Amino acid sequence: MADPITDRDRQEVQRLHAAGKTRNEIARTINRAAATVSKIANELGLTFTGGARVAAATHAHRADAAARRELLADEALDGALRQVEQVGGAESARDARDRATAARALAEVHARVSELARHTGTGSKGGAMLDRLADALLGPAEGDTGGG
Repeated sequence: MADPITDRDRQEVQRLHAAGKTRNEIARTINRAAATVSKIANELGLTFTGGARVAAATHAHRADAAARRELLADEALDGALRQVEQVGGAESARDARDRATAARALAEVHARVSELARHTGTGSKGGAMLDRLADALLGPAEGDTGGG
């Protein structure tokens, strides 16, 4: 049975693909079967047709998509935080519930997009904003001075 595909395998396939290497060259370099390289490339949205020109375009497309995912995650988390901050000042229980529901939906968008970024090896950690959202929802952690 073959070894499981690791994040390092994915990173190496992505790096070597961006350098214009063929599927077979990548397979030899990372000591994996060509079929495994094809599977990883498929997961990452990479193709091996067109050589280095397509590799560069694929890399640029993936970098653009990663940047857009990071922006979406940041905006969703900021929106969730704004909704949570407004729950206390809501004019009615219904308004408070609607804001809490919106905050939850936006937080779920952030979590899903962040998970995709972690799975594909792109995006930032987003820790400070997550800490702010958690503080807004639950209050600061014990011993947390909020100094960021």
